[in-house]
Amino acid sequence: MLEEKNFITNDGIRIAYYDTDKSAQPILAVPGIGSTAILWKKVAKLFVADYRFIVIDPRNQGRSQRTYKGQRISRHAADLKELITKLNLKDIIAIGNSMGAANIWAYVSLFGYDRLKAIIDLDQPPKMIRDSSWKYGFKDLTWQNYPDYLKADFGNGSFTHINDEMFKEAKMEAQKYSYNAEENYLCRIDHAEQDWRDVLIDLKIPMLVLAGQNSHFFDYHFAYAMEKLNKAITAKIIKNCGHLIQAEQPLSMYKEVMNFLKEI
Repeated sequence: MLEEKNFITNDGIRIAYYDTDKSAQPILAVPGIGSTAILWKKVAKLFVADYRFIVIDPRNQGRSQRTYKGQRISRHAADLKELITKLNLKDIIAIGNSMGAANIWAYVSLFGYDRLKAIIDLDQPPKMIRDSSWKYGFKDLTWQNYPDYLKADFGNGSFTHINDEMFKEAKMEAQKYSYNAEENYLCRIDHAEQDWRDVLIDLKIPMLVLAGQNSHFFDYHFAYAMEKLNKAITAKIIKNCGHLIQAEQPLSMYKEVMNFLKEI
């Protein structure tokens, strides 16, 4: 169903992506840091009847090339831009989990809304570092312990059971195409220090925020705080779910997204 393909970026990096290659409105899915397209397989099957489903493996992740280059959110956004241009995608429903959502916000900041119809944020607040202006950061990350705090291994953040078949496939994928968090550390630093509230306050297209009620990484109340930033933002909480919403609760995610898309 999802066919693996590749393209070469303008800085010479091979990026893998998966595409149902169907003539329909596109959903473009972006995994979080360290994650891959494999964990989107179940949810892709739910959307495929009505949409073209595309998932990218960000640079240094999954089957994409490992490189020292471009360990910053702006470069990840440029990679999305190149893929969107290559496939000539329009009216895109962009879905990002964790840092994948930040990549989409960066895309909006740099390239605008012309090709986007809506955004879905899966368990990612606009600001990772907790301070007096924002209390819903990543675990205990503050300016006092940044960036050394980010060197710890926090795991994948899942709370509930992930489909056995998909989990096994993801494990095999990780063994064959290993992810090195230390070699991609600069990307984590760049991700952590961003504040996307200015982008969201001026957001001109609808956005749905889905927060995992049992996320180990974020207090799910961040979704309600985001809702207050802009009337274009809608917040929903996914029960019995951690950080990997697309893998832990694909059916619940699908239903919430479909309801949202019908409303807009």
